[in-house]
Amino acid sequence: MKIEIAHLPHDIIEVIYPSEVTPKDVTDYVEQLKKDITARGGKEWSALVDQSKLRVMPSTVVGEMARLNAYAQQRGMVRSARVVVDPGSGLQAWRMTKNAGLTIPAKTFESRAEALAWLEAPDAD
Repeated sequence: MKIEIAHLPHDIIEVIYPSEVTPKDVTDYVEQLKKDITARGGKEWSALVDQSKLRVMPSTVVGEMARLNAYAQQRGMVRSARVVVDPGSGLQAWRMTKNAGLTIPAKTFESRAEALAWLEAPDAD
């Protein structure tokens, strides 16, 4: 099953992970997202990453995702919200954010609605 990418209002790019990812899924996703980011021409945007179906990201792709997050921040990502369903997933998301060296606001949520509301109201922090 593929990793989905959607472009939402308010300059939000949404990423939805399936319950399992293969190395090919990750390669295809990274390639497509980099194209989408480049097409934005440096314009600021926020990320909504729904990992609620993916309990644990395979260790083989965690480093790749950290590098992608760093790439995204350098090219206009100004906020990042992750949707997870359990503490283990939240911890992994936090570690990935730390490993990416992100300096932008990044939060973890238990629901998509909460994450989206936070991204749509950046002054609410």
